[in-house]
Amino acid sequence: MALEGAVVYGAVMVLLLALVLGGFAVFRYEQVACQAREAARWASVRGGNWQQEVNKPSPTQQQILDNAVLPLAAGMDTAKIKITVKWIDQASGTVADWDSASKDVRSLAAGGGYVTNTVRVTVSYEWSPPFFITGPLTVTSTSEIPMSF
Repeated sequence: MALEGAVVYGAVMVLLLALVLGGFAVFRYEQVACQAREAARWASVRGGNWQQEVNKPSPTQQQILDNAVLPLAAGMDTAKIKITVKWIDQASGTVADWDSASKDVRSLAAGGGYVTNTVRVTVSYEWSPPFFITGPLTVTSTSEIPMSF
């Protein structure tokens, strides 16, 4: 009877530990996904039209990190958060780094009509699970949103 209890209790503890670690992993992924969506939203309203309206330059990739991603980084090691921001010209399909892009909201398509350009933000976080069961895992999420201002 004692032997069966030792085996069952050990198996139950391993399953509970796996459940808790799985919960932590899902939480971190949802947090990174939320950060990517918020950064894309924040950048999408600070494009070429915003530059003209407020007479200021569009924010840099670092400013997007500081103003849209890091405020949502509760419980995260901020040194392990990385972002990439891309501006996508939907008329030609070209992808440009955000800091060097024109950030135009619309482009003229080959057919003569206008298309709305998009911004793509990828947030990556190197997460080290508690209890040191595995090494660090990289959690990544990408969000692409049409430019609107």
